[in-house]
Amino acid sequence: MYLRPAFVETDLDRIEGLIRANPFGLLVTQGADGMDASHLPFTVSRVGDDLVLLGHLAKPNAQCTQFDGGEALAIFSGPHAYISPSWYKLQPSVPTWDYCAVHVHGLLEPLEDHIDMLHELAAGDPGNFDVHALPEAYREAMFKGIRAFRLKSTRIEAQWKMSQNRSIEDRQGVIAGLREQGLHDVAAEIEATLPK
Repeated sequence: MYLRPAFVETDLDRIEGLIRANPFGLLVTQGADGMDASHLPFTVSRVGDDLVLLGHLAKPNAQCTQFDGGEALAIFSGPHAYISPSWYKLQPSVPTWDYCAVHVHGLLEPLEDHIDMLHELAAGDPGNFDVHALPEAYREAMFKGIRAFRLKSTRIEAQWKMSQNRSIEDRQGVIAGLREQGLHDVAAEIEATLPK
């Protein structure tokens, strides 16, 4: 990720929070035939200063061959929005895009215990789905069709590009413009950059 110093985020609580709020990420690996990528939900936890991601893929997915120590990159996006130059006091100006993004680099390892990972993924299920309650034969058949993995971070890159390079007046204009568009999550992120 191209990291501009004004936008770099290093607060691990904030980074973990973005992944929890936006768990549907992108797993990228280098396969024998080039780059492979899969869109999938992740769970996240913390071990000291490292993040640990868990996920699973369909067994036939070529990325499963990377689970024994292959390098991987997991990508997550948070709030983002088009920023109109008409919201700036300073003119002339050009449009841009404000966004939050996290890249978690690490090594993949296979997980044999699917149940806890699937249970955690379903934690917010509105129908209270419980993988433990499935008939054992059905559950075991389901497990045969997937491969679970763990990715422990070796490097974390995060960027919160939220107009920090603009004046307070410009940021206030952006906040007002975003709120008018109903984009309150991005407006709140920019508002957090203002002096208290």
